[in-house]
Amino acid sequence: MQDMNRDDSLLVRRILRVNHAGEHAAVSIYGAQIACCRFIAPELRPWLRETQSHEIRHRARFLEAMTARNGRPCRATFLWAWSGSLLGFVTSLAGRFGIMVCTAAVERTVHQHLVEQIEYLAPRDPEVAELIAEIQLEEDDHLAYADARHDPDSLASRADAAWIALSTEILIWLSTHGDSSRVHRELAAMKRN
Repeated sequence: MQDMNRDDSLLVRRILRVNHAGEHAAVSIYGAQIACCRFIAPELRPWLRETQSHEIRHRARFLEAMTARNGRPCRATFLWAWSGSLLGFVTSLAGRFGIMVCTAAVERTVHQHLVEQIEYLAPRDPEVAELIAEIQLEEDDHLAYADARHDPDSLASRADAAWIALSTEILIWLSTHGDSSRVHRELAAMKRN
């Protein structure tokens, strides 16, 4: 860990907090989808279980890193879990299509944040940047799997992906107290200079 100023240290903890909460939501999304797909798309259950196990491991790793930096889990973790379960259930109603669109939309949204986080954290906390990069590899695999099993350019995919991505962005923004916007602005300013 590098020596950081107070603002950077707080932001690192918030990044870890939101990533931990996001993984908590992902565990809930996949849990609801596993329960629903028993009837709708049983062939997806093995993949969903495996993917959920990745998210459980990611959540544990973010919690460990957060705790090592005197951070605490998000106070709204219950909201992330509830929202994840609801999202998993609702998207499962559309069967294989809904499950794949949900996975792709969430992973695509998260991917953009992870890229920015890695760039922001690399000079400030290389250990967390490396952790996020490792986790991002598995998240990218989830996205590739989902995109290969639905047409991401179809009107229905784009419409569903838009509301799922917006919901994800709002939760991220709220859980970082708007700091996700700060990271985005600071990176944009660094690239201009």
